[in-house]
Amino acid sequence: MEIESLDLHVLDLFDRTNSRTKRADVAQGLFLTREDLAPLLVLGTGLSGLRPSELLNLPAAHQHDTVRGTVTIGVPDRRRGSNATLRWKLRASDDQPWGPGDFYLMVHRLTQRARRASESDRLWCLWSPTGPGILPPRAVAPLLKEWAEHHRLSDDTGLPLEPTLLQVRRASLLASGL
Repeated sequence: MEIESLDLHVLDLFDRTNSRTKRADVAQGLFLTREDLAPLLVLGTGLSGLRPSELLNLPAAHQHDTVRGTVTIGVPDRRRGSNATLRWKLRASDDQPWGPGDFYLMVHRLTQRARRASESDRLWCLWSPTGPGILPPRAVAPLLKEWAEHHRLSDDTGLPLEPTLLQVRRASLLASGL
């Protein structure tokens, strides 16, 4: 299905008289699916150093300052009962490595049509058989395990790898010297 025609088929997603297969076919071109999510979460955690709960709850609203080359996001800080501000630099040229701001903008672009279709204010706009929604934190570990098994990821000793986002975050923070 052509991506341009997906906007025309959005109503098919929410029409419960359509088969699950038809709804899933339309959704795959519009929403992130389980298959898309695991590698994106691993990459996002590694680049940003955010806790899994922070990464999963990123808002779609942001400020993109093209003059300063930054993206700024207001994130609720549930621990303190206030808002925290994330400000990430964007790469200045294509020969520089990606950072968390570049990753955020990429996911924002990938989920733009899905957010519009579902009227979501969250960055991560996902599709499941029950419709659009967010991924509950308890669903991340089984998702990562399934992804690692599918790709036959193993640790240094050759045993199957069972990654968690906290492990990815810890390794990323250690590698960056934080």
